[in-house]
Amino acid sequence: MKQRNKLFGFTLIELLVVITIISVLTGLLLPAVQAAREASRQTVCRNHLKQQMMAVLNYESQQGFLPAGARIHQQEYAKSTSWRVLLLPHLEEQALLELLDPTPEGGLNNHSAAEQIPATYLCPSASPDLPEVGKLPSHYGAVSGSGHTAEQRWDLDDTFCGDVFIDGVFYPDSKIRLGQITDGTAHTLALGERTYLLGDWVLGATWLNSPEEWLCVSASKNIRYPINASHAQFGYSLADPFAPDGAQRTILSNDLFFSSLHPGGAHFARVDGSVHFFDESIDFVLFEDLASRNGGEVVP
Repeated sequence: MKQRNKLFGFTLIELLVVITIISVLTGLLLPAVQAAREASRQTVCRNHLKQQMMAVLNYESQQGFLPAGARIHQQEYAKSTSWRVLLLPHLEEQALLELLDPTPEGGLNNHSAAEQIPATYLCPSASPDLPEVGKLPSHYGAVSGSGHTAEQRWDLDDTFCGDVFIDGVFYPDSKIRLGQITDGTAHTLALGERTYLLGDWVLGATWLNSPEEWLCVSASKNIRYPINASHAQFGYSLADPFAPDGAQRTILSNDLFFSSLHPGGAHFARVDGSVHFFDESIDFVLFEDLASRNGGEVVP
């Protein structure tokens, strides 16, 4: 009579040990996988900024000056176009520019085409989970300046939009020539990441001259707050529909801070085309100095 082979399975203790080992390995590997994915997203984000700066410098080579941070529309309350629209031909997006059909005074004839956005204007770490005020926002903004003195800003009678700093390279109707950047193109900020209250990517600015003068700029922002500024410390925007009840609302529209969803900081492009990751703990005076084109500061 033949003996049957006995089948042996895992005991309960052995099964628990295997499950524990798998859990430990997963716990060890998951952060590494997430870090690798974020590193990949950062690389894409950095490359998008480089592509934008190449387009900026190509624009300058053709026109003799950098694109304006925003067009100045001749009509009050009308929305003007941004520097992003001006760069479209240099990003191989001529067809989209023609579809938008810009007006001579800086507006758009076809606003529905603004619902298309070049991937170059998006950061993969930032989308799609951000609360936004625009229909189709970009995750990059231009730097207006530091506004240290009265001569370096437009002092506007306003409690919502705020002043416009004009000592940087991108502000409404700016058209800065490289020769005006006496601090050096390698020491002057041009573009940076933004994630807080983003407007439509095509929108440049909106203005009113009477009865009180104000100018709300969407495409470029003042350096008024640190990178990834804390809402607990600095408050929320006056226009933030997502601010918690009772929150302090102190941030003006033109001062919306630069930020990212990358851990610890954000990417910025300098006028020479180089892109750097700035730690959110960067000395704020140094950060301001980098925002001006001709302040005479000595910066690294």
